[in-house]
Amino acid sequence: MIAGIFLRYIKTYRGYNYIPLVSDDRFCGLVGNNGIGKSSILEALDALFNDKQLNLNIVTKRSGFSETNPHVVPVFLVRREDFSGNLAALADTLNTLAMGIAESDVPIGSPKNQIRKFIQHRTMLAAAFSMDEYYLLPLGIDRNHVVALSLFNCRKLVELRLGAETEASVTALDESQLREFTPLLDKIKSSTDYIYIPKEIDSDAFTKLETKEIQSLMGESLNQIIENLVSGDVVRNINTSLNSFLDNLSTELVDYSYRTRTDRQQNLKKQDVYNLIVQAFFNIRMLHKQQSGGAWLEINSLSSGEKQKAIIDVAHSLIKNHRTSGENLILAVDEPESSLHMSACFDQFAALYEISRSCRQLLFATHWYGFFPTIESGSAAVITNTGDEHVVDLINLANHREQVRQLARGTKGTLPYDVRLKSINDFVQSIITSAIASEPYNWLICEGSSEKVYLSAYLKDLIDEKRLRIIPVGGAKEVKRLYQHLSVSYEEFKEEVKGKIYLLSDTDAELVQYEVRSFDNLLCRRMVTDKATRSVSLVNITSNPVSPKTEIEDVLNGKLFYDTLRTFLPDNPGLEFLNDYEDATEEPTFFALDLRDSERTAIEQFFDTGNNKFIFSEIYISGLTPEHVVPGWITTIRGWLVEP
Repeated sequence: MIAGIFLRYIKTYRGYNYIPLVSDDRFCGLVGNNGIGKSSILEALDALFNDKQLNLNIVTKRSGFSETNPHVVPVFLVRREDFSGNLAALADTLNTLAMGIAESDVPIGSPKNQIRKFIQHRTMLAAAFSMDEYYLLPLGIDRNHVVALSLFNCRKLVELRLGAETEASVTALDESQLREFTPLLDKIKSSTDYIYIPKEIDSDAFTKLETKEIQSLMGESLNQIIENLVSGDVVRNINTSLNSFLDNLSTELVDYSYRTRTDRQQNLKKQDVYNLIVQAFFNIRMLHKQQSGGAWLEINSLSSGEKQKAIIDVAHSLIKNHRTSGENLILAVDEPESSLHMSACFDQFAALYEISRSCRQLLFATHWYGFFPTIESGSAAVITNTGDEHVVDLINLANHREQVRQLARGTKGTLPYDVRLKSINDFVQSIITSAIASEPYNWLICEGSSEKVYLSAYLKDLIDEKRLRIIPVGGAKEVKRLYQHLSVSYEEFKEEVKGKIYLLSDTDAELVQYEVRSFDNLLCRRMVTDKATRSVSLVNITSNPVSPKTEIEDVLNGKLFYDTLRTFLPDNPGLEFLNDYEDATEEPTFFALDLRDSERTAIEQFFDTGNNKFIFSEIYISGLTPEHVVPGWITTIRGWLVEP
């Protein structure tokens, strides 16, 4: 994984720059205005991994390479178990340096603020990852693709590599000493497939099966595929038969023979046969997309937006369905929303997130901020520019709202301007425009990721049939915030909205209340248990009852809920009271067993511990069968979504 990167005089970047990329997850976005340097990062990594020419800052032509010393030095987060012998020794040295470097270690005249940014990021990484399992390795290339270490080539490295007794005048390793790290860099490069999809891309050429990129996505080359079908024995048999034919022909021609120009008669090599198959079979084929009527349309005949979507769709499908493992794959995409209609942006980024679950890392540069409220984990590096310096705010998407508020206070509301406005506005636009499309989407907005798991399981048929999108936004306050923005946009387009938008909240102990208007296709409801009827009601946000406190775990199928909860008993002695009860009924969870208040508290504490809510939800739906009674409130939501 690439945790961050040092750039010096690369494209838009002048001087030393450190850009943190990872907070705690492999989904990593780069956001900022045009020309700020987002694509420069993806291109620089492409040059490093795929041996392409670096795009240097124009200042290098005026000041010269010796003064500017342009370089690209990623900070890799790699597993220790992947290295042994001399490589492990080299990695140990760099890791000790990276984990121990301080501002005072940076040479005089070097920008201490950049190493300070790295140290702050290092603290974040140490909190998110078990550093006894990982190496943190700053290692990259200069303009000649020779090993470079950026600010880490300092006196501290000299002492680690050459010994503390080395003369004090030696403050950095020389070029030959740096080259000793080349095998370590080569190991990282050879064990990584880095695929870069630029904004301006020939989709027809990129998606051909012969390309290195598509074969990397497949996880196997065409040569490997053909070799499994046409073995060396087959090629030898072909050569034997052809030579036999020529021998017979020579006998018939008496004094004449068909021969090569050399005395040694050449046979077909395996690669000759493979090349012929690629040329005659694969090269004449190009990607087609099936249309609604069943016809097939060439990719070069699709619209710009459809081409962009096709590239991501192909990558998603190959990684998910064909590639054995994406453990060594880093995919980088520049402006995946390019040329897409606003209504399609959400699906594009949802696909990117799914891809990130199946590969080592996914990097992307974008102007669309709508993924902020919808992505459950990951990071976004917000890049701004103040004069000659690039400023990067790394935001953890899991708690981005609080981070943005902190940034707003720290910068007097200036730096995170785009994030605060665009994230919610882009998402709302995506919802509204998709709901007024000729084939409209339907949306179900809920509080958390566990709610999404349950709702997706119970309404899975609607996800395809009704283009239903189920989105967790992080709590009742965020549901409120989204509704208030949605209602304004809905009012403007209410005559055109054909898709349904349903917002669902819990009933919290401290109820989040707000006025909800009456719209045909926009509904906002709160679920609450009703003791009188032993059922669950979906009520208006401001309606009675306002108690008792009701969460998603209170309103599931009671029998399946308690059967699932019992699977946690071995590791949770606080739940042993469940052994005192008979099987639960299939009423809502809250009523399925007659629990004491202390026992209900114990269950609440279980769900408040760690990631138990999400883990439980996954186990619950794995046991869900058609024989289980569907909760009535689910049926009510389904009915509203499907009614004309």
